[in-house]
This record gives sequence, structure tokens and C-alpha cells, in this order.
Amino acid sequence: MSAVTCSRPYARIVMLTALVMLPVPARAQLGALRRAAGKAVEQKAEDRSNAAMLIAPTFDATTIEITPERLDRYTAAMLRLKSQRAEMQRRYESMQTQVNALTDSARASDNDLDRNTFERRSTAYGECRSGVQQAADATVERKQQEMMARMQRDPVGSQNDPKVKELMAVMQAMGAAQQSGDEAAIKRAQDNLMRLAGAVTDSASLDRAAVAKCGARPVKPASMVRSEAFQARADSTRSAANALMSSSGGVKGNEVGMTDLQAHMFWERIMSMLNGMRQDALITRTFTKAEYDLLVARRGELRSAFSGG
Repeated sequence: MSAVTCSRPYARIVMLTALVMLPVPARAQLGALRRAAGKAVEQKAEDRSNAAMLIAPTFDATTIEITPERLDRYTAAMLRLKSQRAEMQRRYESMQTQVNALTDSARASDNDLDRNTFERRSTAYGECRSGVQQAADATVERKQQEMMARMQRDPVGSQNDPKVKELMAVMQAMGAAQQSGDEAAIKRAQDNLMRLAGAVTDSASLDRAAVAKCGARPVKPASMVRSEAFQARADSTRSAANALMSSSGGVKGNEVGMTDLQAHMFWERIMSMLNGMRQDALITRTFTKAEYDLLVARRGELRSAFSGG
């Protein structure tokens, strides 16, 4: 059987015919392979060009050399961090779902009629209570003026009045407390002074004084209590979710045998290389040849570990 030889033009024709006869997906795959090969060639050319632009770094207490061992530790830490962040993101989304459900429950529990009625009654009560407070203050002021007038009319006789004696003792205690700077003693003296004057100083006492004129303080309807309880839980859960996400930092130095500052600078240098060299940013070009070659060789692994970091 004789051997058959083919000319080069004939071989090209046969190859082109075979390509045309390939199914469309196979041809697309071949096209993708060609494009990937072209990009790889371009990347290698860019790597050679970048290597010529390198600036020798100065290693110190902040910037340490990127070695294979350090890069292994840091890459493992970044992968753990990515896993933790993914879990935190899932928890955050779950908490946000809870927030939405609680907020919906708060809206559903609320009753406009109940709320409007309560707010209207509360406003009326507040205005009435304020009037009671003003009247009580006026009474105190009047009593104080009467006592001062009595002391001026009869200084000797007024000194035998038990109330005047108590008042003088409180005033002396106030002066001593002010001289010593004892805040607690000053507060006690002030409270005693207001008590002697018959002043209404706390909310509960004022409410009791207001009952006769204003009636009891309005009570929140059950619908408002339920709605506010749901809203408080929603707000608390939202705060916890936000705190969860804000607690996610970078790799800590003690995880990779570095200080926190060294770990941060380590990350900065690797990210600068992955993001591409720039003439106007020295950090993107400050590597030893050994560091650069190491990062280029492991670029794919690093991009996967550091993405989103």
C-alpha cells in the first residue's frame, strides 16, 4: 500500500473543513480557548513589563518581606475570614428578616383610633397637670414671701418657730455642703429645702396633686403597648445586626504571627499588586523580584482568597 503525502495547502484545507463541521458548542469552546491563550500571552508580557518597574522595598517594623511561609499563613487566614464573613452575612440577613417581621407586627398591632384618643387625652392631661404645677409653685413662692416677711417683722419671735428653726438648720447644712463641695449633701439639702417649702418636686407627687383637678394620668391602650413592644424588639434586633456587620474587621496580627500594623501592611501590599501596578502609586510597585515572582505565581489563588477582603 503506497504512502499518501499531502501538501501544506491541502492540510490547511482539511483542517478548516474539520473545524467547519464541528458542532457550534465545540467551535465556541475552541474560540474561548484561543481568547484565553491570547490573554495569557498578554498577561505574561505585562508581568515582564511590571517586573522591570519594581522598586526595592525597605523592610522594617511595619513592612515585612512576603515569603512563601507568611503568604501561606495569611492566605489561610483570609479564607477563614471569608468563611466567617459569609456566615455573618447569612446571620445578618436572617436578623433583617426578623426586623421586617417585627416591624410588620408593630404596624398590624397599631390602632389609629386608640392612638389618637390616647394622644388627645395625654395632651389635655399634660396641660392640666402643668397648670397644677404652676399653682403649686405660686403657693410655695407665696409661703416663702410670708415667712420672710414674718422674720423681718419679728426677728426674735420667729426664731422660736419650729419651721423657721428647721429652715435655718437646712440653710446651714446647705452652706456647709457647698463649702466642702459635697454634691450628695448639696442635693439632700436642696430636697429638704423644697420639702419645707411645700414644693412638689417629683412626677409621682405631682400626679397625686393633679388627680382632683385633672383625673388620673391616661393609660396606654393595649394596642399601643403591643405595637411599641414589637417596635422595640425590631429596633433592638436591627442594632444587633448592624453591630454584627461592623465587627467584621481584617486579619488580626496574632493570627498570622505579625503585629496588627504588619498584618495590615501585608494586606495592603498584596492587594496593590492584585489591583495592578500604577506609575503614580509607589506601593503598587514596591516589591523585591522574589516577592513579585511569588505573587505572580500564586495570583489566581490570591485573587480567590482576597476577593471581597
